[in-house]
Amino acid sequence: MKIVSITNLKGGSAKSTTAFNLAGALVEQGYKVLAIDLDPQQTLSLSYLGVGAAPVPLSKVLMEDGFIDNTILRTKYQNLFAIPADHNLKMIKDGQVQIEGGELRLRSSLTKKPSEKRVTIRDFFDWVLIDCPPSLDRLTMNALVAADMVLIPVDPGAGGRTALADTIKYVSAAQKWYNPTLKIIGMLINNINRQTIYDQTTEQAVRKIYKNQVFKTVVPSSVRIRESAEMQTPAVFCSGPEFKRYATVYRQVCDEFLVRTGAMYGT
Repeated sequence: MKIVSITNLKGGSAKSTTAFNLAGALVEQGYKVLAIDLDPQQTLSLSYLGVGAAPVPLSKVLMEDGFIDNTILRTKYQNLFAIPADHNLKMIKDGQVQIEGGELRLRSSLTKKPSEKRVTIRDFFDWVLIDCPPSLDRLTMNALVAADMVLIPVDPGAGGRTALADTIKYVSAAQKWYNPTLKIIGMLINNINRQTIYDQTTEQAVRKIYKNQVFKTVVPSSVRIRESAEMQTPAVFCSGPEFKRYATVYRQVCDEFLVRTGAMYGT
């Protein structure tokens, strides 16, 4: 099992959309995926995956250093499971509760094994994707400490480039103090229209700075991608010719993701 934190300081950089569509593409390829919504806004779990409250809230598990098993819910897609966010995560995010070893709680919960169980989360899932809030706080640090790798969705505009630099610094802090084996998979450019000079220029600026760290595949700006989220259906599972192009894009993202993570060899 590999754990991937989908992280960026900037809101609107398509973190939830990336987690949603990458999870769908991985499931389409036959992987078992657990999507963790760590954002109190609940966009990934409630809005996109249509998953309600868990028997045990994630916030309770993190606060009490408990077992995460009872937070896992099935989605309507076979082999795609979710841990929904809840509003009380805000208390952790805003530092309203004092938790000893607070940055380590998600990692602890993902590695705990109840003595009566033979199968752990690590045994059951191939991939865990963590959708982080649009801030660099204790919740995001929990995701980075728990993760093996980081995927950074990018809005290539000027504000997005500044946020990207700050995000990389935060990842470096996580590597230094908590998780020295954490690796950045790369940056995935989203919401781009290559027919405009501005978007061409901003994409080139990101590629000039970060070079091979930037995914070759880019995700275009499209109402179809927003519609698929509204339908709670990853692009790869959307029917109709109008979605075909975007399903292909996310399959390409998934293939490059698998190559970059070492799960599939490629050039």
